[in-house]
Amino acid sequence: MTQTDEKSSVIRTQLIPLVGMNMVLPNTCIAEVVRPSELNPVKKTPRWFLGMMDWRGVRIPVISFEAANDIASSTPMDNVHIAVLNGIGGDEKLPFYGVVSQGIPKLMRLEKSTISTVKTPGKKPPLVSEQAQLADMTVVIPDQNKIETLLAAEIRKIK
Repeated sequence: MTQTDEKSSVIRTQLIPLVGMNMVLPNTCIAEVVRPSELNPVKKTPRWFLGMMDWRGVRIPVISFEAANDIASSTPMDNVHIAVLNGIGGDEKLPFYGVVSQGIPKLMRLEKSTISTVKTPGKKPPLVSEQAQLADMTVVIPDQNKIETLLAAEIRKIK
């Protein structure tokens, strides 16, 4: 394997701890990981929409990925961090959004050969693109387009 082949087979990612699962995303999807500043709840939003937070002078929505997938009824807010994700859909009203993380995400260099798709019986959660086996753990890869579509619909309702 040439050095170029080796570099192209490595993906720089972050492993984001959630309630009962781990999410994995490429580093390029994550703008920053921060301790939550004041989270302002928004009335008449779903329970997964935790509120709005100021980040670098921008108001961003913050969600519970688990609640949005009906995996956890509530998201513990002790020792949490917010993974600020770059919006990928091009919506100027949603350039960034936050996902609650149950601790500090872990930087990882993954080799493509060490990841395998998990075929699970039953339905996969609605906002999960794939479930994958990574070494000895199962991880979820979120469907960012679906997340952003849901968020955009909620943000349009907020005046």
